[in-house]
Amino acid sequence: MGALIMLSDFTGNDNVNLKRKMKEIFSDKKYTISYIPSMTDKELKYFKKTKDKLSEYGNFNVDYFDIDDFCNMDKIEKIFKSDIIYLSGGNTYYFLNNLKKRYFITRLRKYVENGGHIIGVSAGAILMSKDISAAQFGDEDIVGLSDLSSLALVDFDFMPHWNEDSHYLVDLKEYSKNTGNTVYACNDGDGIIVMNNKVHFYGNIKMIKQGDIVEVKVKNDKII
Repeated sequence: MGALIMLSDFTGNDNVNLKRKMKEIFSDKKYTISYIPSMTDKELKYFKKTKDKLSEYGNFNVDYFDIDDFCNMDKIEKIFKSDIIYLSGGNTYYFLNNLKKRYFITRLRKYVENGGHIIGVSAGAILMSKDISAAQFGDEDIVGLSDLSSLALVDFDFMPHWNEDSHYLVDLKEYSKNTGNTVYACNDGDGIIVMNNKVHFYGNIKMIKQGDIVEVKVKNDKII
């Protein structure tokens, strides 16, 4: 199984240990990344910013693939032959709907099972959960999505931009009680890496579980 890297967002002062770990993971060669935006980025504004930022994390060759305009099977096959697939931020509902329309859900799961790595930022990280129910705290369902099931690569929910969206705390506590889901809330610049069936936390991550919130403290790769 490949590495899953879940980020809230890049900043000018990202967690140093997170940077170090990503450089360690991707240090042995030049890795190819297929960048998939949540929706068309006509001027490639966010793609260019992300490409520049990723250069701080490793030696990458990054290609843009427009999810709103996949008409060439060769392009799709190229995505799944890359070393890393990057799932961008944006509207989580729109993104999931696009992935489902392109029949990417099962293919992304198999890609990870076969050793492919995924970097997900904001919406892209939320998509790694079993469903995107937690996206209601910050996103609007602009496509009227009835089936919220997603990639199911991790057994927890991810809440990005906690430094900006912590006003959802009461709602998230209630959500965690009603669903039984564990939610990890992450600030911009911090992140979570899942490797070899272990979850590694970088930065000030909050865990919301059964209606309670605690700061994640880790020792010997275990939450204490």
